[in-house]
Amino acid sequence: MPNSPGPPALGKKLAPCPHFLLAWYMAGNLPDNPSWPAKLPGRRPEANFHWRGKEVSRIENLADAVFGFALTLLIVSTEVPRNFAGLMEVLRGFPTFVCSALILVTFWNAHYRFFRRFGLEDSFTRMINYAILLMVLFAVYPLKFLFSAWMSGIFGGEHGVSISTLDELRWVFRLYGTGLAYIWLLFALLYWHAYKQRDALQLSAVERIMTRADLCGFAISVGVSSLSIGLTFLPVNPFLPGMIYFLIGIGLSANYSWHGRQARLVAAAGEPARAEE
Repeated sequence: MPNSPGPPALGKKLAPCPHFLLAWYMAGNLPDNPSWPAKLPGRRPEANFHWRGKEVSRIENLADAVFGFALTLLIVSTEVPRNFAGLMEVLRGFPTFVCSALILVTFWNAHYRFFRRFGLEDSFTRMINYAILLMVLFAVYPLKFLFSAWMSGIFGGEHGVSISTLDELRWVFRLYGTGLAYIWLLFALLYWHAYKQRDALQLSAVERIMTRADLCGFAISVGVSSLSIGLTFLPVNPFLPGMIYFLIGIGLSANYSWHGRQARLVAAAGEPARAEE
């Protein structure tokens, strides 16, 4: 159950939300927009999405520990280089760490938003949360291996990871895509669980739109990841399963653009904070 009551009444003006794309589209054409630093995620609680989760729960503490452990598995080196060649080897591995860490941070941010926005801690939420953490740990090594092989081809490296055959490349894409698809699917289940309780949580009209936007975003990520897996079984360019992940950015931009316009229309119409029962 949520930790706190529903949101205050919503006025004519919609404040920025913490998702980069949705914040950008929802902030357009509104009077007295704040400066761009105020629009950055995490600067303050969302004024247009009431945070029902107040205190950090034990579930979140466990998740933080798991995400922290996953990041340590990506560390490029466990000791200080002893010579210049060693230093250069570490630096060549740093782009791999950055790319892999950014994806893990994306997972963490989706996890953080869920517990801040909805504050749910029921048994279903706990079970899905545990599954997400297990899949994050599973996805670390395919994630690091794929980016290491890619960066080794660009920057080289004496100890760089290599993929010898096209069949090995296809299997790497399958493992990578499976990890991503399952994680985003589990997040979709979490958010759908919260959306089903939208009346009990007293979600406002704008909050419902924002939750649907996240659900559609997860569906896009799952769809592209599944498509990548499927392409590995077809006689196509062997690099195509990796290249199509750029579709996620295009799909998310269109998704948050559309939902952002819907949220602005609701806010401009002065809809009540709680949708009609």
